[in-house]
Amino acid sequence: MIEMQLGPSGVNGRGSGDVPRQGELTPDVIEEILRKFLGLPAAPAVVAAKKGIRPSLCAGCGHRAAFYAIRATFPAGILPSDIGCYTLGMNFGAVDTCHCMGACIGQGAGFYHAYAAGGADFATIVVTIGDSTFFRAGLPGLINAVFQGARFILVILDNATTAMTGHQPTPQIGVRADGSEGRKVFIPDLVRACGVRHLREIDPYDVEAFTAALKEADSFIRSPEGDIAVLIAGHPCIVNRAARQAQAVFAMSITDDCVGCRVCIDAFECPAILFDEEQDRAQIDQNRCIGCGVCVHVCPTDAIRAEGSKA
Repeated sequence: MIEMQLGPSGVNGRGSGDVPRQGELTPDVIEEILRKFLGLPAAPAVVAAKKGIRPSLCAGCGHRAAFYAIRATFPAGILPSDIGCYTLGMNFGAVDTCHCMGACIGQGAGFYHAYAAGGADFATIVVTIGDSTFFRAGLPGLINAVFQGARFILVILDNATTAMTGHQPTPQIGVRADGSEGRKVFIPDLVRACGVRHLREIDPYDVEAFTAALKEADSFIRSPEGDIAVLIAGHPCIVNRAARQAQAVFAMSITDDCVGCRVCIDAFECPAILFDEEQDRAQIDQNRCIGCGVCVHVCPTDAIRAEGSKA
């Protein structure tokens, strides 16, 4: 859009071919663009396991807990998602698709009907969408999916804000753009009004309860009377200072029971958990850890401990 406004003359960008028209603008891609523009020699070729690594969800983000439970519960599931900070679920295999705002629900319905048309048992489809995106673009897709008899699990990741674009309040918060009070519109009411019969609200920090809710939802969508099951994964964004101060804070540590399996690194991907290559074990970065305690549920050897309160 900026290039179009400035005009084509003398602008180096997508129109001139200097910036790729498709794909992510990851750090390695941007470095190559800048080197060419500045007349610098090309960067030496580096063979790496991962190039252009995306940023990570914040330490303590409720979305991470929800994604971990979804991925662990349905390792062979189909996982459409949407545009928001939660798109970073791609980093640990919890997001398969991301197209345009609100498209994930329609994609989930399409995947189900494609399986159903073949007469085969359908794969578990878990659609994830943020609360603000659901308000803005999710409702038409949900109404259509219910009306057309789709069967999938919809997880609404409710962090009570529009986190990716500046923490604008959602209609559920009841604050208008000018700070005045507006009439609150609640997500559960909207979900029920769309015709959904199976609705659960769970804090994703409680990984066991959230996992149980996912399994219950899967049983419902496969039952004779089943259709769409909705889970609202509600936990405030931890960037919100008041919300963070209101939640429990634990002193986190990793004991000698750690066997270096890297589950907490690769499957949970919390930026506050690092891997010590010399000692072949995980360790907590106390400068980044917020003490949420969710990683306790992840370690297969119970090596991660959460004790008391470090506040």
